[in-house]
Amino acid sequence: MNATFVVGDVVVYASHGIGKVESSRPTGADPETITVRFVNGLTVTLPMARAREALRPLSSETDLDDVRHSLRAVVDQSAEPWSRRNRRTREKLTSGTVTELAEVVRDGLQREQAAASRGSGTTAPSDRQLYLQARGLLVAEIALCRGIEPEAAEAWIVEQVGAE
Repeated sequence: MNATFVVGDVVVYASHGIGKVESSRPTGADPETITVRFVNGLTVTLPMARAREALRPLSSETDLDDVRHSLRAVVDQSAEPWSRRNRRTREKLTSGTVTELAEVVRDGLQREQAAASRGSGTTAPSDRQLYLQARGLLVAEIALCRGIEPEAAEAWIVEQVGAE
């Protein structure tokens, strides 16, 4: 991404979620750094080159159309080995793209539905942790993008997947 970030921009950092650019200034060997404050209170200072790799703008309605399609997709929950599925899920979570977050959420919801229908309760704790992390990030982004409450964003996600 060859973006320029200015003070006040709302950005998404895959590992931390949604933040706002607080400052931009030249420092030492790096021509410019930016400081981002996240909704959880964390502040991160990044060289501009790293910021261009790690940050992206908040999703648009067009991006959310892609999210809707990803959430509604019917995917075979094959008997893929846990280790491979876990690695793939982690990669999607750290990619930072909103559609890959949606895929993690969809797959997690479908796994939980399948476990509930078998009467086995929930999925493996590590699967559930990744799913809940992705779901929290996706809910926050949809809510902010659409200007709605997180509960409404949550309901929209569940509706798209067709889960209860």
